[in-house]
Amino acid sequence: MRTIHVIPHTHWDREWYRPFQSFRMRLVDCVDQVLDMMDDDPRFAFTLDGQLATVDDYLEIRPEGEARIRAAVERGALAIGPWQILMDEFLVSGESMIRNLQLGWRRAEELGTPMPLGYLPDMFGHIAQMPQILRRAGIDAAMVWRGVPSTVDHHLFRWEAPDGSAVTAHYLNDGYGSGAYLLSVPDDLAARLEPFATAMRPYFGDDALLAMYGTDHMLPDLTLLSHLDGVNRAQADYRLQTDTLRAYVEAAGGEAARPMPTVVGEMRSSARANILMGVTSARIDLKAACGRAERALERYAEPLVALWGEPGPAGWPDTYLRLAWRRIIENSAHDSICGCSLDTVIAQVLVRFAEAEQLAGDLARRAGARLAVDVPHGAAAVLSPTPVARVGQVELSIPIPEDWDAVALEDGSGSRHATQELERAERIVFDETMEGREIGVLLERRTHGRELFGRYLSGWVIGEAEREVVLEVDVEEDPTWLDVDRMRREIEMSVAGDPAAAWRLRVISAARRRLLAEVPVPPLGWTALRPVAGVVSPRGGPVSATPRELRNGLLTVSVDASGELSLAAADGARIAGAGRISDGGDHGDSYNYGPPALDRLVETARDVRVSTVLDGPLRAALEVSRTYDWPIGLEGHGRTAETVATEVVARVELRSGEPFARIEVRFENRSDDHRVRFAVPLAREAASSFAEGQLAVVERPAAAAEAGHGEVPLPTHPARSFVDAGGVAVLTAHIVEYELTDQAELAITLLRATGLISRNDNPYREDPAGPQIAIPDGQMHGRWSIAFALMPHAADWLTDGVAAAAESYRHDLLVVAGVAAVDAPLPAGAAGIEIEGGVLSALLRVADELELRVLRQAPDDGEVMIRGPFAAAREVDLLGRDRGGLDTEPGELRLTMGAWEFRTVRLR
Repeated sequence: MRTIHVIPHTHWDREWYRPFQSFRMRLVDCVDQVLDMMDDDPRFAFTLDGQLATVDDYLEIRPEGEARIRAAVERGALAIGPWQILMDEFLVSGESMIRNLQLGWRRAEELGTPMPLGYLPDMFGHIAQMPQILRRAGIDAAMVWRGVPSTVDHHLFRWEAPDGSAVTAHYLNDGYGSGAYLLSVPDDLAARLEPFATAMRPYFGDDALLAMYGTDHMLPDLTLLSHLDGVNRAQADYRLQTDTLRAYVEAAGGEAARPMPTVVGEMRSSARANILMGVTSARIDLKAACGRAERALERYAEPLVALWGEPGPAGWPDTYLRLAWRRIIENSAHDSICGCSLDTVIAQVLVRFAEAEQLAGDLARRAGARLAVDVPHGAAAVLSPTPVARVGQVELSIPIPEDWDAVALEDGSGSRHATQELERAERIVFDETMEGREIGVLLERRTHGRELFGRYLSGWVIGEAEREVVLEVDVEEDPTWLDVDRMRREIEMSVAGDPAAAWRLRVISAARRRLLAEVPVPPLGWTALRPVAGVVSPRGGPVSATPRELRNGLLTVSVDASGELSLAAADGARIAGAGRISDGGDHGDSYNYGPPALDRLVETARDVRVSTVLDGPLRAALEVSRTYDWPIGLEGHGRTAETVATEVVARVELRSGEPFARIEVRFENRSDDHRVRFAVPLAREAASSFAEGQLAVVERPAAAAEAGHGEVPLPTHPARSFVDAGGVAVLTAHIVEYELTDQAELAITLLRATGLISRNDNPYREDPAGPQIAIPDGQMHGRWSIAFALMPHAADWLTDGVAAAAESYRHDLLVVAGVAAVDAPLPAGAAGIEIEGGVLSALLRVADELELRVLRQAPDDGEVMIRGPFAAAREVDLLGRDRGGLDTEPGELRLTMGAWEFRTVRLR
């Protein structure tokens, strides 16, 4: 008799073709029914989709159900965890997935025992480092479906991360609904067993079979157990038993001791299931919002508050941080971050990202404000989120005496640094003559507290002899207090003698200049700067601009007649023809790009203009404006003959000391069903690309992954901070889609517009990926911009410091205005934590320790050096469990780390 493990479960997409609250009503019905079935028959088992969001969303409506859930978990009938939410692995950061696991595990522990299984049933492919993430949380098994290559011919295989960490992977060869319809005709269940076993036999051989009884938003059949009992009595070939996934994995543990196929790294094969690679370019606004929120939280709020915020556990803003992380984690669900949902769902996702970014931004600024308390007014504190010493550029608005022809910035050590003037404030804000009594009326109506004309009142002068009132304003509240009532009384008294007499009212702004400054800052530290008169040359040499060329000593960028760019690096690397804009039709949907049968590419502009925006010496920029005639949409099997004039503006910028050119592309989209790409020719032919994603840099061949299952396997991939191929790197601010085309260029998707969640006749996918529902906002009408940088270089990405360049490009310095007395001494600043030989994933405070997660981002073993204000260190796993002390010297920790290994240490 052969055992079939029937796993009652439901796959719960929290929001998708219905909004969250609508799906939640069905979830409450589902969990109510599950708990009732468990009360009726203690043999009934259920797996709640591996995500605690299903529990939390249920208990928010049914708080009285918590005791029933605890009891079911305790007796092993209900499996919960380990994730908080089932996320997309490629579209969020590695740190987001770690926090997701931590949050879900902790919540599951509050309710009982978490399911120790990396349950990944419907992710659109799997990242290379997932096995290491799981192993460092003490989880040695995973369950996967999409992306598994055809070399896996067994239900068990060894899945290995780049560092060598491995888990036993259970392959859901027929998806998470392999047994969903066994009971679709309950009286025919016995007859369905043999065909089911035959279909499973190629993968399971003689092993016990797995039947996943459940699918999207499915409620279990109330008669399930009685039907299984009946079939068990009626035949002797199969024994059906209900289990949780946890029980099944434990039962299959002995089978894992046998030789298994091995897969190393990421899995993006279409051989047996669609991986829906087009979600990377669907709704670029989501990807940009996600990148901003993750970066604000991971690299600004947590590290800067941990190092420079209020000291001690009481000063750690845990509630705010947990709220921000929860918003990001909620949005990491694949139907949320992928952009393949209703427009109403996408609107909610964008709000959550905005909330997380707002919380993180304010927390980081509060940490800076704590330092600025000791920085004089008129000066500024500058903080760095980077764990190495760096020189960066900042913009400051500072009061500057009008008679200063040139300005430098001086730090606490007396060193001076170069600036570039961007703007001077217009001094005269308001100047009119009126009857004296009208002045009081105007102030009554136009002031809001101290605010007047978008500035703050800072003082006043009344000249009775000249019959003139001068109001002084500034963009900051300086001084911190002002008696506005007294000002009004004095003005009223001055004009009272002859209220109809003509008086002149002038509102004058402080003499401010907006300066661009080149600033050296210590690792994860800060410095203070104040303006002084004088000229200082840029540290990296001056940047210059001519009508069609930019130079900074490291890179030369020129614009040809077509508006395309040539870049020549000082190390000899050159690329030509960068920036060709290619607009083609898209007859696909939010999951998969699909060209129309009669496509028409638009790549030639009918008008090209180039203008100089900035001319140095710290920053120079050109704007290249090109006008194209883009078809307005699709008609029949091709694109429309009707077009709309679309101006595409590319701002090209060089900064002092940077070996890359910053690009920002802007346009207003008024066309439907199309894809816009930016071409980056390679400096030399390349057979593969290297893309940074989630705690690793992954090499991908130029050829597409395996085909199969009716999906055309396009070689379009996500890159998080950079993609590099053939001597050119594209540095990115957030997840972007790229393709290495014909071994000749990188194509960066700027926008993909489509109006359907899923299209039944998608030319590049046979099976529907979801319902064919209109999503008008998916056409992406409106103004859009996407920023990235181009870095030609002679050697490979590791040798030429591409990752370090991406770190600098992605992480601006933070500026906070000083508030101490004007004549207060300028503080010297300080360093925080320095990392040499590794990259920072996280830095936060846990009780009275600093928790640091560091990655050895290199293909070889090496030493990672950590320096900072600590005296002792210990290692913990991803769930905070102690792994022992580490040998340290005062302020210094040396870690011998393997290639692509990441570790978590706590510093005291």
